[in-house]
This record gives sequence, structure tokens and C-alpha cells, in this order.
Amino acid sequence: MLDNSPSGAVPGSGARYVVNTAVNSGGTAQAASFSVELDQIPALIAKYEDAQQKLQSIRRQASRLSTVGAPGNDEVSKNLAQALNDMATNGPGSLLDAVTDGINRVKHQIEQLKSAQQGYQQADESATPTRT
Repeated sequence: MLDNSPSGAVPGSGARYVVNTAVNSGGTAQAASFSVELDQIPALIAKYEDAQQKLQSIRRQASRLSTVGAPGNDEVSKNLAQALNDMATNGPGSLLDAVTDGINRVKHQIEQLKSAQQGYQQADESATPTRT
């Protein structure tokens, strides 16, 4: 959403887009937002896409943790391997779950920014006089 600043939606003029997000607050997500100048959106999208790629790499690594074997053949070693597997890949609270949630949040941020960028470009094109 564009803010209602008196500067209007002119690149470099201070026109800003408000991005809704969430922040971690003691293990729970709290709603938050930040604003970005419209002409900075492409650079921010690029940074988010880079972060998304890094998170996808971490997710692949976390998935591989499910194949970590026990360091020994005793019950303690087997239990340790299973506990590590569970922490890494099984269900809510696991590393895999947390990273997947992060990927989804970053994806949502990218979608919001692209939507804002597209909306601004359409408004700009509509406001530009056409020659006949």
C-alpha cells in the first residue's frame, strides 16, 4: 500500500510503500511493517531473492540431516541420531519447518514488493499522456 505522504508517488521524492511482515518475538511471530521508497523496490527484491536462495540451500542441508547415522551401534548413539533427525526434519519446531516458514515469509515479501512495483508502474503509465 502507498503511504499518504504529501510527496505523491514520484520516484526519489520520498514516496514510500508499506510492506507488512512479521518478526520473531520470543518464539512467536508478531505483526510488523516497514516502508521502502518506491525507487528502491527493485534492489530490495533482488536482496530478498538472494536470501530466498540461501534459505533453500539451508533447507536442502537440513533435509540431509535425516540421513545422519548413529556414531555407534549402541542405544545411546542410535537415540542421539534419532533425536537429531527429529530436531532437524520432523514437524513443527524442527529446523526444516523453521527454514520452510522463513522461505514462505520471504516469498510473501517478494510478492508484496512486486505487486507494489507493478501497481506503481501501471499508475505511472496511466498518468502519462499519450500522443495521438
